[in-house]
Parts: sequence; C-alpha cells; structure tokens
Amino acid sequence: MKNKLLILVFILSLPVILSALPATDVEIINNRDYFPAVYKLFQDAEESIYIFMYLARIYPDYPEDVNWELLDVLIEAKERGIDVKVILDASSWNKGNTLKNKQMADALKEGGVEVFFDPPDITSHSKLLIVDHRYTVVGSTNWSYHALEKNNEASVLIDSEPVAEAFEEYFYKNLNLSSKKLKIKDLE
Repeated sequence: MKNKLLILVFILSLPVILSALPATDVEIINNRDYFPAVYKLFQDAEESIYIFMYLARIYPDYPEDVNWELLDVLIEAKERGIDVKVILDASSWNKGNTLKNKQMADALKEGGVEVFFDPPDITSHSKLLIVDHRYTVVGSTNWSYHALEKNNEASVLIDSEPVAEAFEEYFYKNLNLSSKKLKIKDLE
C-alpha cells in the first residue's frame, strides 16, 4: 500500500517536474553583489538588454554614484550596437516615483536608449533584466541608492535560454502596452 501511494505521488508530481525550465546556472546576487554582477552583464552584452524596472534613479548631486554607472554602461552598450530597451513605471498615484523615473528616462534617451513608460493606471513593480536572450536577473532590487548601497535585497541571476525566453514574452507583452511618451499630466 505504501509503495502504491509513493508511486501515485510520483506520477502526480511528474507534470510539475517535467515542466520545470532548465538552467545552466543560478547565482544569488543579494545586497552589494547585485551591482557588480549586473554591471558586468551589461558590459559583456552582445545582442540585447531589456529592463523592466519599478524605480530607476540617478542623483544629479552625486555624479559618482553607482546609479550613474548603470546609466553609462547602458548608453555604452547602445553605442556598441546592443538593442537596449527599458520600461519604467509611471504610476498616476505615485507621481514622486514617476518623476524619479522620468529623470533616468531623459538621461537614457539622451544617450540613444529606447525608454518606455507603462500605462499610468498600472503599477509595474517588476525588477527584471534580460540580457542576450540568455541571462535573467529578477528580484527585489530597484535602482536607487538605498537599494544598491544600503538595503537588504534578494535577487537571482539565471543562465537559461528558456527562462529568458519566457520573461522576454512577458517584457514584450508589457512593452506593447507602454508608450515612449509619459502620459501623466501635472507631474511637477
């Protein structure tokens, strides 16, 4: 009886086991490990960098901040011919966050990077990066000083084409709903 129960549990679990996406490697990039891992990914990119981010900030009073380094490495990637696309949150209910994202968006656009804003009635809380249709970074890390330098954050870097493909579908679904023009009035 016990063996039959184990076999039944195994058979019922088989669809879950078989549907798992394969990965070559999964690396935990918590706290201060996030920035160097992401920076290297962007530097080494050969084809594409897709970013879907809730909060991406630059700090004009602190030009040596790591956020500027992220901005610069994305512009450098674009200049190398890499397809760089960024979707940022533009929530009508959180205009402060939207203003911060607009500042980063303007700087990226000035460097030739394509930037889109999600619809104002949707909050995009994603912190997602997809590089070269192979590497995916997903987790809690926003691009702010506190997230990159102070907070406890938890993210993973996944080396898997099937995972990247699934997240690219999600990225493009949201890109198709997004706009290059910020659709929020009375922002300042």
